[in-house]
Amino acid sequence: MRVMLACGGTGGHIFPALALARELEKRGHKVLMLTDERGARFVKDEIPVAEIPATPFFGRSLGDKLRAGKAYIKGRRKSVELIDEFKPNVVIGAGGYASFPVIRAAQAKGLPYFLLEQNSVPGRVTRMTTRGAKEVYCGIPPARNTLSKTLERKVIVTGNILRKSVVIKDRKEGEEILVLGGSGGARRLNELGYELAQRMPRERFIILTGKRDYEEMSAKPTLDNLELVEFTDHPEELYARAKTAISRAGAIALSELLANGIPSILLPFPYAVDDHQTHNARWAAQAGAAVLIPEKEIERVEIVLKELLQDKTRRELMSVAGKELVPTDAAARIAERIEGCLAA
Repeated sequence: MRVMLACGGTGGHIFPALALARELEKRGHKVLMLTDERGARFVKDEIPVAEIPATPFFGRSLGDKLRAGKAYIKGRRKSVELIDEFKPNVVIGAGGYASFPVIRAAQAKGLPYFLLEQNSVPGRVTRMTTRGAKEVYCGIPPARNTLSKTLERKVIVTGNILRKSVVIKDRKEGEEILVLGGSGGARRLNELGYELAQRMPRERFIILTGKRDYEEMSAKPTLDNLELVEFTDHPEELYARAKTAISRAGAIALSELLANGIPSILLPFPYAVDDHQTHNARWAAQAGAAVLIPEKEIERVEIVLKELLQDKTRRELMSVAGKELVPTDAAARIAERIEGCLAA
């Protein structure tokens, strides 16, 4: 089987896509990844990749939308060319605006396609391309009243695809407090982590700052109990050291924290499209695996953190709940379903 796998360039899209690509290749299928310039930087030599023109087209100025429209036309044309060249049997859209022209090209060519949806609120690309999809694989159970009737019929909840390397078998509780805002970092959480490290000198903190804010954070006075990390391809090294985490609630970072049994305080990004991070965080909190704190109540974080640090039993219960919530075999389950659908 020849598989064309398209995704956006953020970590939340590219890492699951890469893990699925490796699973498909392991099963003997040939894979070509399509992504934008950002995503291509994440792809190592073992997975063939082609870049397509793409730019965001939601919630921006008229000028930006016009430029996005031009990029879409170029991306769709490039996708058609690549389809003609690669001759895939199936196309998989792994989310993000860069996958949109590829899915539209697949529709025009009459190719079967499948969708991955990482968040509890289906993204706009998913909603716009559901009608022709064979199945839609959801990483988090969809939030109530977020599915159209068409989408509801096609949803299969598989759990998010996680890289095998990031899930630590029999992980022991670490000694440090991990502060992270996803693959790009989060400025408000970086500031919060620094403030907490100042006020809690007996605790050790690690802040995954993101490349954008690393220089600014490094310019602050050095604290003996604080380590700054700009970016890492191996978050499992940080997860291994964590006693608890303070995090945004992007689907992949959240799923990795839960799968590793790390009790977490979640502060969803308040301006996320469709407020999907709040829905993601609510799913984890309702299962007893995390604490949800809206950013407008950020002053509560220190109180909740101190309570967690003083209550080992609560941390253990949260850890168990998180591990039970997240399956770690999603890539294999999705590959099997795609194979079965195409064989039917």
